[in-house]
Amino acid sequence: MDWKDLAPWIAIAITLSLSILVPLFTQIANNAHQMKMQKEKLDYERAQEKEKVYKAFLLNVGGAIAHATGEALIEAGASVYQIYLYAPTEWWEDLDALATYIRKYEWTKAEEIMQKLGKLISEELNKNKEKEN
Repeated sequence: MDWKDLAPWIAIAITLSLSILVPLFTQIANNAHQMKMQKEKLDYERAQEKEKVYKAFLLNVGGAIAHATGEALIEAGASVYQIYLYAPTEWWEDLDALATYIRKYEWTKAEEIMQKLGKLISEELNKNKEKEN
């Protein structure tokens, strides 16, 4: 058999291989892109939820320290414990102390910790905004 006789069969084999492989590689690339897009969406949603929790914490705990009503204390307590989901572990000791001071109505100490945490939250939110831009 001569090379010229095999050329059409080689062309057919290459064409068939490409007709199978090109859609396969396209699908793999598309799936990778979709996974990346889904991860970015989830990261964005988590960042939005984190910002919402941080802002609620500042509002509720700050409000309870400024004017401690029964309802304000309930919201403050909920906000303190909810922020654990998003706050770095380095903040936990301060959050523990803040919760204790609020329960004991020690407003001066609670305010000191709240000011510290407020600054940390501000840094965290500003850092996240810089990442988005």
